[in-house]
Amino acid sequence: MKPATTPVLATLAFLVSLAPALAEGPPAFTQDPGHDHPLAGRIWSTREGAFVAPRVVDEAVADARFVLLGETHDNPDHHRLQAYLLDQASRSRKPAVVFEMLPRDLAPKVADYLAGGGTAEGFGAAVGWADLGWPDYGIYRPVLEVAIGKGLAIVAADTPKPERRAVAGEGIAALGAERAGRLALDRPLGEAAEAEMLDTLFESHCALMPRESLRPLLLVQRLRDATLAEAMIAADERGDAGAVLIAGAGHTRRDLGVPWYLSARLAEASSVSLAFVEVREGEDDPAAYAGGSRETAAPYDFVWFTPGVARGDPCEGLKERFGKKGK
Repeated sequence: MKPATTPVLATLAFLVSLAPALAEGPPAFTQDPGHDHPLAGRIWSTREGAFVAPRVVDEAVADARFVLLGETHDNPDHHRLQAYLLDQASRSRKPAVVFEMLPRDLAPKVADYLAGGGTAEGFGAAVGWADLGWPDYGIYRPVLEVAIGKGLAIVAADTPKPERRAVAGEGIAALGAERAGRLALDRPLGEAAEAEMLDTLFESHCALMPRESLRPLLLVQRLRDATLAEAMIAADERGDAGAVLIAGAGHTRRDLGVPWYLSARLAEASSVSLAFVEVREGEDDPAAYAGGSRETAAPYDFVWFTPGVARGDPCEGLKERFGKKGK
């Protein structure tokens, strides 16, 4: 028998070292800002209106057909927790792992690499991760270690850029009536949800662009959410025992993100939406995070609070591009 290659041994060794931590509970945080915040490490159930233990989330992701794990992209702790929950979700089944970070046109490259016995160690280089515009592959690697180690299908799911540009320029009509209908993009989100999306886009662009000028981006966001939902449904229909989405927390919102499209197309399908949310100094009301308030629950089933990441001012670069200086 041919001996195992060094990369395979490395992957097996990693999984062996990771298994006790995954079995015993969530991994310890590695980031410092906010680690001593009263909410850090706690989990808020919006349905219960109360804090819950990790085992409650473990059971929820194990039972749900669709699991949506929303991150802040550059926070390593969020990806470590995604890996932990992916392990929980795949203990008795093999769900597909659907990645926002991988556009659909990378699917052949992903398939070829995995078919050749590829490991998580080389996955980033194999798919050209460094050219995709996301944070360093190293912080996502824990998720891939679990997915590849367990033999789960990895789905490149995001909308390719040419299609985004077409929808930004021509609207949903660029997709054609048949495809728009299949994706549920012919159904209105509702005024409140669209206003919320515009507000979010306005804030993410540092209030440097008029809200109404962001409507093409709103359509692109809807397209991406609908496409990610389609990838999850397609994986489930192929027999992958459901799907786990790895995406930004905005995509996992029940009121206007991927869960909205899942429900529009498969009303009976069970799903769990979770956001990993960084704590903020001086704010300790759990319901006030991630789009909620004291009167309105955050638009997720669970909010898992974590420390943040030390960052500079994300608006400085945009201000320079728009020719505006900070006050």
